[in-house]
Order: sequence, then C-alpha cells, then structure tokens
Amino acid sequence: MSTATALATVGIRTFDWLDYLVLGAYLATNLVVGWRWARRRQSADGFFRGERRVRWWAAGISFYATATTSISFMAVPAKSYATDWRAIGSAPAQAAATLVIAFCFVGALRRLNITTVFEYLDLRFGRAVRLLGAALSVLLKVFGRMSVVMLLPAMALASVTGFNVYACIAILGGVTVAYAMLGGFTAVLWTDVFQFVVMFGGVAIALCYVAAGVPGGFGGILETGWREGKLAAVSWEWDFTEPTVWVFAGLMVRTVFTQLSDQSLMQRVFATADERAARRTVALGALLGLPSSVLFFFVGTALFAFYRTHTAPPAGLPNDAIFPFFIVSELPRGVVGLVIAGVLASAMGALSSDVNSAATVIATDFLPLFRAQPTDRQKLAVARGATIAAGLAATLTAAYLASLNVPSLWDQVLMLAALIGGGLPGVFALGLLTRRATAPGVIVGVLISVGVTAWLQAFTSINPFFQGFAAVMTCLVTGYGASLCLPSRAAPRDLRGLTVWDLARTGR
Repeated sequence: MSTATALATVGIRTFDWLDYLVLGAYLATNLVVGWRWARRRQSADGFFRGERRVRWWAAGISFYATATTSISFMAVPAKSYATDWRAIGSAPAQAAATLVIAFCFVGALRRLNITTVFEYLDLRFGRAVRLLGAALSVLLKVFGRMSVVMLLPAMALASVTGFNVYACIAILGGVTVAYAMLGGFTAVLWTDVFQFVVMFGGVAIALCYVAAGVPGGFGGILETGWREGKLAAVSWEWDFTEPTVWVFAGLMVRTVFTQLSDQSLMQRVFATADERAARRTVALGALLGLPSSVLFFFVGTALFAFYRTHTAPPAGLPNDAIFPFFIVSELPRGVVGLVIAGVLASAMGALSSDVNSAATVIATDFLPLFRAQPTDRQKLAVARGATIAAGLAATLTAAYLASLNVPSLWDQVLMLAALIGGGLPGVFALGLLTRRATAPGVIVGVLISVGVTAWLQAFTSINPFFQGFAAVMTCLVTGYGASLCLPSRAAPRDLRGLTVWDLARTGR
C-alpha cells in the first residue's frame, strides 16, 4: 500500500471552516508577495539574483529554508519514530561543511561575478562540462528533490481534507510555481522568510500537543525515549551500512562539494551585496540547521512516546505517514489548519527555490546555445516559461510517486541524489582541488561515478549517506586519473581564482 493510499484509508475529514480560513490565508499571502514583485519593473538579473541587493539575514534564512524541506518536517520525524537518533549525525557534519564553504570558497566564487555555479565549470573546464553539470542539476532538481518535496505535504493535506492526493499535489505545485514565476528570486526569498516563521510555529504547536498527551510531558518523552533506546545518537562501529560516525565523516566531505554545486543554495550567495554579507548568509544557514535537526528528531521520539500510552496507529500505516496521522486524529479544529500550513511551508520554501534555480540555469546556461546574445527581455521570458515547465514536470513526477509503495521517501531521495547527482559534486571537487583535471577526464569520472553508484545500490546495503561520498570520491579519483591519461586539445586555461591553489591569484 502506498503512503498516499494509506492516508486516504485512515484519514478523517477534520478540516472545518476555520482550518480552511487559516490555510487559505497562508496560500494567499504567498501569492500576494509574488504579485507584489511582479508589478515592479524587473530585469533578468533581478529575477535570478535580486540585483545583488538582498539582506544577508534574509538570504541566510532562505539558505536554510532551501536546504530544509518537507523531507525534514515529515520524513525525519518518521525516521526517529521508527528507529533512533543515529541519523542526526548528518546535522553537525553538514553544518561543518557549510562553514568550510563560508570561509574558504564563498569569497572566490563571489569575485567571479557569476549567476550560476555552472559558469564556474565553463571557466575551469569549458562549455561541454558546464552543460553536463547544468543538465544533471536540472534533472536531479525536477525529477528528484522537487517531486518528493511536493508529495510529502500533499499527502498531509489530503489526509486532513479528504481531497484526492493528486489534487493536493496540483494545488501545492500550482501556487508555488505561480508566485515563483511572477516575482522571481526576490519573491522566493521573502516568502522563504515568511514560511520559516510558519514552519517553526507549526512544529512548536504540534510538539506542545504531543507533550500534553504524554505522562510527564517533555520529561516523560525523554524518559520513554531513553528507556526504549530511541535516543541513541552516536555509533562508532566500522559499519558503512548504518549511520555511523565514519559515514558522517564522509558526508561532511561530500557536503562541501554538494552544496558548492547546488545552484539553489549558491544563488543566495550570489544575490548578496558583498563578500562579507555572503559569508554571513552561509554561516547563518549552517547554524540554523543544528537546532532545527534536534527539533525534528525530537518530534519523532515524542510521537513514539505518545503512542505508547494511546491507541496505536493503524497496522500497515507507513512511517512517513505517522506525523500527518497524528495531525489528523489528535489536533483540535483550527489548530489543524495552522500545523498543516507549517507542513506546506516546509515544502514551498525549498520547492520555490528549486524551481527558480532550474529556470535560472535554463535561461543562463542553455539559452545561449540558441541565441548567442539574448536580450534581457528574452532571458526573462525564457526564465518564466522554464519556471512553469519545471514545476509541471515535478508535479507529474510527484503524482507518479504517490502511486508507489515506498518504505522511506527520505532514503529514496538520498539514493537518487547519489545516483544522478553524486558525480556533479565530484566535478567541482576536480575543479577546485586539482590543477591538472581536464574536460575529457571529468566526463569519464562522471560516467564511472554513476556506474559505481548504481552497482552499490543494486548489490550492496551501504548506507545512502555513504553512497553519495563514494560517488564523489569515485569521480574525483577516476576523473583525475583519466585527465592524466587522456589527451586534451584544449589550450591551457587561466586558473587564477579557480582552484584552491590559485584562490589568491584572482586577477579577474
């Protein structure tokens, strides 16, 4: 039974007029923000980077909101509900990696004055590698992350309204694409700030209701979690199939290059006014991730403690449905709408950022293939059309995923990211860490990386976190080796400001 089907089976139509009013006000606010910015005269650079005038703290919140999705809001509590806290090691690993980016790489990338991270690949390796990286990025965003991010809150909305889950996917995708298409980057940025407040308000309210239903409140939750072994958070075993310290060490290395290759995140860096603001943006995004991860994992433990003293969820209910089921069956009317708004906020921030970044990549990296010198108006028109196309493709993919029986959507996202996108961070690692990597070697590295990752997923039980690290290292090692062996007809490139060995030699 798919998660969507399970929720439809056990769902209770608890929405009344107050819930619809709260949720409607939330959705309308997002559209109003998009419409407000659409009314202003907008350039292509404004649509892509907010004309590099955004406030660092807003960009930092948006950086966090882009990285924190409905996967965190629903799939992470489901993970800690079903298992324990060992997967939380990903939070400090990713935060440390993000701080490395803030203080080691942000300044150099800012000085290149680029709109997409793939323009860096053009400077470093040439157009072929730039287009390969851009294509992998768009595929991963549209058919991977965006579709799952859209599906999870749509399931929650379907469970509390009785609407068909496919209709909920269409509503969520339609509203998000509308304000992203109308207002561009600036609308996405400020709705991210609004959604940040709504998301954590929803989590806090839901958690208070869970604690109120557990004997001893928050202390009772911790006591139950400790007694049942649900708070185990660190594993030092040499086991790469489980979330161990060694797996997260690899994750930290991988995350440095994953985030550097993520246009959705780096777009916030490129939109700030100067290098100091860019560093503060990334650092704030990193620091917000630590307490929020603790909060989301605690929600799962709290739900476990709650259902130890209350009627257990229906047999066969997928883990990813446990939080929506609690919202449906335990929260009072009026509060349900507010918490569901928080669930939607966790998705729409990341979804709008991804669809805007995909449009930016298409208009910046692919449009010049067809028009050598596109005008500002042409770039803007293509970007808006690409926003609609990417949103539609992600919506259809989410509808397909809704019909499948997937045990853990979080694990599936990690595996898909390793398979499709694992080679992409490896390309940036080759570009930044080596001086002798060439375009032919990079392409060989990407192809071998995809093959090795597919083999790991098919024939081993290695943890999805470690699959991504293996993909990056495979691309780095084989790509460098191939670069030394394969001839390259390209003239030697000016590497000033493009590798860690040449960052001080900008001159651009």
